[in-house]
Amino acid sequence: MNDWTQIGINVILFLIASYFLFYKSWLKALGNEVAKLSTKAQLTKLEEDVKKEFNENLESYKSKLSEELSLKIEPIKSELSKNNITHQIQFGYLHQERGKVTLELYKKIQELHSAMVNWTATLQPIIEDAEKEATERTNRVNRAMDDFRNYYIVNKLFFSAKFCEFIDSIFQVYWDKGWEFGYKQARVQSGQITQEYFNEYSQEMSKISKEIREELPKKITELEVKFRKILNVEEEE
Repeated sequence: MNDWTQIGINVILFLIASYFLFYKSWLKALGNEVAKLSTKAQLTKLEEDVKKEFNENLESYKSKLSEELSLKIEPIKSELSKNNITHQIQFGYLHQERGKVTLELYKKIQELHSAMVNWTATLQPIIEDAEKEATERTNRVNRAMDDFRNYYIVNKLFFSAKFCEFIDSIFQVYWDKGWEFGYKQARVQSGQITQEYFNEYSQEMSKISKEIREELPKKITELEVKFRKILNVEEEE
C-alpha cells in the first residue's frame, strides 16, 4: 500500500468519525430544545432557527476540519515531495553516468572491431618492417580485447540482463574468431605444416576475415540502435 492510499483511508475514517460525533451531539441538543416546546408556531420557529444554526455550525465545523486535515496532510506531502526530489536527483545522476558508460563502451567496441578487421585482413601492406608491423597488429587486438572486456565487466550494472546478454554474444564472437584466427595464423607462419593444412588454414583464415568484415557490422548496428534508446536519441526528420 502506497503513502497516498494510506492517507486517503485515514482521511475518510477521520471524516466519518468526526461527522457522526458532531451529528450525534447536535441531535442531542436539538432533542432537548424540542422537549421544551408545545405550540406549532414555536416548533416552526425552532425548525428555522435550527436549520440556520445547523448550517452555521456545519460551516464552522467544516472549516475547522479542513484546518485539522491540513495539519495532518502537509507534513506527509512535504516528506513525499522530498522523496520525489531525491528520486529525481538519483535518477538523473544514474542516467548521466549511464550515458558516459554507454559512449565509452561504444568507443571500445569500435576500436575492437577496427583492430580485428586490420589484424585479419587477407592482404597486409608493408610500410617498413613486416614482422614488426604484424606484431603491432596482434598487440592492438589483444589490448582492444582486454580493454573492452575489463571495462564492460565492471559496468554491467548500468544495463539490463537482457542487454548484457546481447553484448556478451557479440564479444564472444570476437573472442572465438580471434582465437581461431590466431591459432591458424601461428601454424601457417611456423612453416611446420603440410601443404594441405597450409591451404586449409589459409582458406579458413580468409573466411574468418570476411565474417568479421561483413557480418559483425550488422551486430554493431543493432547495438547502436539499443544505445540510442538508452541515450534517448530521437530520430531527425
